[in-house]
Amino acid sequence: MEKFSFKSAFIVLLVLTVMVSVTVQSVEAKRMLHEETSLPLIDLEASKPTVKPLGGGFHFCTPECKELCFGTGCYCVCPTPPAK
Repeated sequence: MEKFSFKSAFIVLLVLTVMVSVTVQSVEAKRMLHEETSLPLIDLEASKPTVKPLGGGFHFCTPECKELCFGTGCYCVCPTPPAK
């Protein structure tokens, strides 16, 4: 009879642990969703960087741009000037 009561207590404890974990995750997800939806929307087109191929030879990016190289070639990634 004691084995059955220990099994029951263990199962009840396990179920409560899972319920608390799911509840905490749900509350955290709702909080994060609320934070994300309350952020101001930015114009994604205005924030796109300009990408220019470097080409061969001794080409360099301008100081405000960053050089980004892949196996196929290098590119200059320049920030877009702020919209006026």
